[in-house]
Amino acid sequence: MRVQGVSDKDEFTPRPGRLRSRGDAAGKRYLARIQAGLAKLGRTGLKREKGFSGTRIGRGAGFGHVATRHPFDRFRSRRVIVKVHIARAKGLSGAGALRAHVSYIQRDGVERDGTPGRLYDRATDNVDDKAIVERASGDRHQFRLIVSPEDAEALGDLKPFTREIMARAEADLGTKLDWVAVDHFNTAHPHTHIVIRGKEASGKDLVIAKDYLTHGFRRRASEIALEELGPRRDLEIAQTRRREVDQHRFTSLDRELIAAAGNGVLRLSEDRGPYARFSRALAVGRLKTLERLGVARPDAPDRWRLAEDLEPRLRALGRRGDIINEMARLAGTERGDFAIFDPSDGRQSSVLGEIIGQTGTDELRGGRALILAGTDGRTWHVDVGVREPGALPPPGTIVEVAPRPSAPRPADHVIADIAERSGFYSEALHAIQDPSATAAFRRAHVRRLEALRRAGIVRRDEQGRWTIPSDYLDRAAMFEARRGAGVQMTVRSWLPLEQLVTRKAATWLDEDASATPRTARGFGKDVEEALARRRAWLTQQGWTKPGEALDPVMKARLQAAEWRASRVTGLKAGSPRQWIWGRGGLP
Repeated sequence: MRVQGVSDKDEFTPRPGRLRSRGDAAGKRYLARIQAGLAKLGRTGLKREKGFSGTRIGRGAGFGHVATRHPFDRFRSRRVIVKVHIARAKGLSGAGALRAHVSYIQRDGVERDGTPGRLYDRATDNVDDKAIVERASGDRHQFRLIVSPEDAEALGDLKPFTREIMARAEADLGTKLDWVAVDHFNTAHPHTHIVIRGKEASGKDLVIAKDYLTHGFRRRASEIALEELGPRRDLEIAQTRRREVDQHRFTSLDRELIAAAGNGVLRLSEDRGPYARFSRALAVGRLKTLERLGVARPDAPDRWRLAEDLEPRLRALGRRGDIINEMARLAGTERGDFAIFDPSDGRQSSVLGEIIGQTGTDELRGGRALILAGTDGRTWHVDVGVREPGALPPPGTIVEVAPRPSAPRPADHVIADIAERSGFYSEALHAIQDPSATAAFRRAHVRRLEALRRAGIVRRDEQGRWTIPSDYLDRAAMFEARRGAGVQMTVRSWLPLEQLVTRKAATWLDEDASATPRTARGFGKDVEEALARRRAWLTQQGWTKPGEALDPVMKARLQAAEWRASRVTGLKAGSPRQWIWGRGGLP
């Protein structure tokens, strides 16, 4: 056998091994020698995937893998943020969750003119939401996407943009997709919600490769925006970066400052050149904005110290503007004393008020928040986490919310014990202090620290050591409270305040309202007026004497009257529902 490009004296005869043979011992020794030589040169050796990751399973794996290995030129390309969530939807609760999600993304005020959102698909601008819910009622899952192009205003109408994304996705995935979308213009960044059924055109379950979900959709969206608007010019890039200087949210400038800072300390360089001077001016301007926001302070000339929790605090500020706008819409006023309930803030003990509406906090996963008119005269936004459809009380219900007791995880106690003396944690220190700890057990603690690092609680240096603050356990408990929307809610009255005035029952007005702290404005004023009218009605009906409160005997008689009325209306005697809801009046 001759090989092209090889001389006669180099001829050889190949001797193939057996089928499915992995080679003999000599071949394995030769591979080990190659790896050892690479290690001496400072290389990592031949990389092999450890275990089974599943990233290549599903449709679109090829393009998704290419998108991860060959990213766009981020400097010139049009940037698009794409968030994806796979919603498990099998069964009745799944159909209800899809119905609630589709209804929510069509809520009032999301269009440019303040009207409700309108569903559309590849061919129709007005899609019946009941039809898509009915078709998807038996699906195992759906895909929920949020597509937010940076240049949404320049794109104008987002419907052609979205339809082109889905057309290219269908070509990449090799199947037709059953999808609907809604455009939202009620925030500072216009975006599109897309719901894709979890079924292929053939009726089989649609499985999309992980790489395509995380990179493919975003790559296609960036390509389309680039084709529509062209590459970003220097002036556009400069204007975009200049606008970020005064933003009260987390920006790309902040990400660059954090990356350039060492141990939270940033030193400004004196590089020469026009772009270097421009970058320095941006950095100085942004640092002054961060100083006003309380997340940075000058430490010395040309040296600044950044707050450890800079990123989460700025992200919270960015969400606050959208929350206030949504609260104003539900409260029916552009101005008001708006507040956000933070269960991790020790100064906020509890809030008592009437539900005036609910809104979303996580538009992909179904996170919900209640809007309360508090007895303190303020309008409150209370994040209650992910809830099933219909699980929250309706508007008019009087509730009390308080922080849910939270505690650090067991892993946090282990980390704090290891870092007690040195102030550091590492896998090596863990192995020294606890020789029985396995590698997998130590890696679990590292993963916990990675989550806390993203929240700004701990820091990691180049040697892989973690700096653990002295109040680590307290901050870890606060992190758990924030992540789980650590709120516990107690219903004080299922009936609205107005119906309690003449209710023939022992109501919340008779038992708790008198001792409730309240102000002379808003819902606090409404409670005060309802109390006066309730006392007058009780006196008129003979339940109390003028100027006296309802005594225990009369309360018992009112409860008995409510019990008799409930039996007449068909509620079974001894129903747990009556005893749970009876204090505030039965719905």
